[in-house]
Amino acid sequence: MTLVQDIDASQAANDRPPRLRMYLLGPFALTDTRFGRITPKGQKAQGLLALLALAPRNERTRVWLRDRLWSGSNQKRAATNLRQTVFELKRDLGELIDDILVIDSKTISLRADTLWVDAWALDDTPGLYGKLALNPDTQLLEGMDIADEEFEDWLRTERTLWTDKLTRMAETSPRTPASGLALPARPDPQPLLQRMAPPNPSKLCIGYLPSIQHGCDDSTMYLADFILEGIARNLKELEPVNIYDFRNATLPSDTLTGAVEVEYYVRLRTLQIGEAMTFTFFLYRAPNMILEWSQSIQAQRRDVIEDDFGLMHGFISQNVDRLARFLFERRGTPGGQPPPPQQVAYTALNLMFRLDDNALDNAQTLLDAAQDISPDPIYPALKCYGLSFKLGENVGQLASGEAEETRALVREVLQGNPFNSITLASLGHVLGYGFGDHAAAATLLNRAVELNPTQAFVWDHYALHKLYTGEIDAAYDAARRAVRLGAYSPLRFGFDTTLCMTAMLKGELGQAVTSGRAALTRQPRFSAAMRYLTATYGLQNRPEEARGIYDRLLIEDPDFSDPEIRRKRFRVLHRETEDQILRGLNVCGL
Repeated sequence: MTLVQDIDASQAANDRPPRLRMYLLGPFALTDTRFGRITPKGQKAQGLLALLALAPRNERTRVWLRDRLWSGSNQKRAATNLRQTVFELKRDLGELIDDILVIDSKTISLRADTLWVDAWALDDTPGLYGKLALNPDTQLLEGMDIADEEFEDWLRTERTLWTDKLTRMAETSPRTPASGLALPARPDPQPLLQRMAPPNPSKLCIGYLPSIQHGCDDSTMYLADFILEGIARNLKELEPVNIYDFRNATLPSDTLTGAVEVEYYVRLRTLQIGEAMTFTFFLYRAPNMILEWSQSIQAQRRDVIEDDFGLMHGFISQNVDRLARFLFERRGTPGGQPPPPQQVAYTALNLMFRLDDNALDNAQTLLDAAQDISPDPIYPALKCYGLSFKLGENVGQLASGEAEETRALVREVLQGNPFNSITLASLGHVLGYGFGDHAAAATLLNRAVELNPTQAFVWDHYALHKLYTGEIDAAYDAARRAVRLGAYSPLRFGFDTTLCMTAMLKGELGQAVTSGRAALTRQPRFSAAMRYLTATYGLQNRPEEARGIYDRLLIEDPDFSDPEIRRKRFRVLHRETEDQILRGLNVCGL
């Protein structure tokens, strides 16, 4: 059993009562013990959850769901509608979405370990019939009206089954007073992004203004929210950020407690003329609404919606990278002072990529201090991630017992069940590259890319994992995606290096040289880029250029001349892949 499987099993054994409850008998409702009623607004969003709740193993394929909710649409349109409905669920449920749904490219399922459903409970314990105040006339999904023949047929069948069940239970179950399982009385549901935290001066505070839309149709109106929600998620994964949402003017005023702390406002403008679309992101300084900067992207509607929104993911990443640099530069601290809490993870990650002993030690010191005052799993995860630099970049030394301490730290972080793609990618990289546990690494990295497909850092480490396990085509595709998403990232040289590595192994030697040179232009001391660029020059039979890079490499990593150390530096699982790399070095007699 791998480390991740062991942790998953222990979590499944934990018998804590779920905080999330779904009611199917009677009107559909979803509640949370902390926030009260959180029922999604859209009927099709509710219908999707109901379809999953009553499915075998609580899971359905995307194709099956499309056929029940959009049977009258062609496959392409139905797929777009399903993506939009999933996005609406993410918008309405906020961070709780990860406690409710598991989403991948083929299937969608409900998480039975974190969710209580009245229909499930009644199947397991018929004695609850009286406590839930049910009767034979209770209707499954009362009032749900989705105009699709396939859904209506499904609902008619399920209602018949449940009417029979309730009738039988009425004959055998004693009536008891209704217990505390009744639905809490709460206002209409609202997205969790709009349930704002109280003022916290250690956090950056950003306000979301209503989007501007011109000419948008039903298939594009949600894209502005899609972009803004993606930006919010990416920012929150690396640093603590409070986001105050002013897009819905009908929300109760208590949802904006602390909004006086807002330092900057953002707005998204969408312009559609026929099939041509323009998206513009604006950043304003509070309180006088001075425009700090804006940036735009133009595309055809089909290009925006196709390819799993790859173009939109790139626009999200571009804005996040620029926004993060701008905000942290403006909030910079006096010389010699440590960064404030909201900058620790961002600063520590950038320090690691400076590739020297002092910078790595300083990064670890910052993360230790942050971990002492914050439970956020990003800090211990990045501490683990720092180990990979000691192993692969010959930066610092691996102290006695540090490997086992790191394993314990990985276990501790995963026990917290993090839903942060950077945390998962960092730990996955350490498990695979650092400890050779590629099965556990695959689990975490697959979770990471499904959780947030807009993070260049995540795709880069997913590509590295595929490279180490010999899946070169998948590695190359993921590396190219990381470079597109991270075009403006301060870590771009790392993404270029991964593309160099995967391109060399795929036989795209020209691309490998271009990416390797680009990486070394941005970070001349990056050993990984030098290793693969040297091998690429060897495969191209360019011995002088290979020797030049190799000599630079030995300055940074003198032990690389040792054949055994050389193999350990590459840490490739498949022998054929490793032989291909070493052949490039041997051709030049290195």
